[in-house]
Amino acid sequence: MSGPLVEVRDVSKSFDAGGAPWQRRHVRAVEGINLDVQPGETLGIVGESGSGKSTLCRLILGLARPTSGSVLFDGRDLGRLSRTEMRRTRRRMQAVFQDSSSAFNPRHTVRASLLAPLDVHKVSDRGSRVRLVEETLQQVGLDSSFLNRHPHALSGGERQRVAIARAIILRPALVVADEPTSALDVSVQARILNLFKEIQSQLSLTYVFVSHNLGVIRYISDRVAVMYLGEIVEMGPIEEVFSAPGHPYTQALLKAIPQPDLSRRHRNPPVVGELPSAFEPPSGCRFHTRCPVVIERTCSEEHPPPYNVGPGHSAACLWHDSRFIASAPKQFAHQNPVAGQQNVSQQ
Repeated sequence: MSGPLVEVRDVSKSFDAGGAPWQRRHVRAVEGINLDVQPGETLGIVGESGSGKSTLCRLILGLARPTSGSVLFDGRDLGRLSRTEMRRTRRRMQAVFQDSSSAFNPRHTVRASLLAPLDVHKVSDRGSRVRLVEETLQQVGLDSSFLNRHPHALSGGERQRVAIARAIILRPALVVADEPTSALDVSVQARILNLFKEIQSQLSLTYVFVSHNLGVIRYISDRVAVMYLGEIVEMGPIEEVFSAPGHPYTQALLKAIPQPDLSRRHRNPPVVGELPSAFEPPSGCRFHTRCPVVIERTCSEEHPPPYNVGPGHSAACLWHDSRFIASAPKQFAHQNPVAGQQNVSQQ
């Protein structure tokens, strides 16, 4: 069995936010991230705005370098590749971003936008490139009449289909999709998600799919990583995490999903307060300032490691520690954790 396509090893990323030389401030965007992405799977990443999802995507794509740690693609450390090697590697990893209106040169036609990556990477001859453009456009559900249109003449859904076509035209191994449906109408979202699934099946693609929408993540993903303030607080198979969440933050996110059935709505807010500042994140567990089941003093002092709470399922919460599991709140009663054991691999 082949190894992971993407390996993120103890990756942290800080940004200089300026200030006087003697009091410079740094934003700790992501910290201590460990994850693997297996060939052919879809790893969903979910969390509030400011949780570090987009920064993690840029690190995986090699668009930003980690402050510490390493990102490996197909076994090769992106930080150690030469410019020529990185250029070749970029052909195998592509991205689809949220704002399709700013993803294209407004002066270029659809044809020119799709030909650009083929020209940059010198794929085959000119005639073959033109045929590949037409074939790929059809693959995303658009006919050749769109080739001569400009971005402003397309609807949001059509632009996103062209963005997907541009991402897959080089036949990459990995596609990172950062909130690709959030700017679309609900009905259009469903069609784009189905398109992602169809293309994945046809081309055996691997996805890293970012969204703040839990319904989207559940539909598209095989596994999910839940991020909070730059850290992964829970990771596991999608149905396992949704049916038996092992972290209070994941539980809060699931409770926040709107319920049409009044009897199933939660009277009390699942989580209170605002997301703390990334300039000065809380000590100990970063969620302890908003956690409804906080262990007084302990959670503010101890930083929880990821504990095994099920097959391939980990949660960074001290309620899974052997010291506290016996008195854990009832929402953890369905868990059968291997208490006190850290899930180092986060797979």
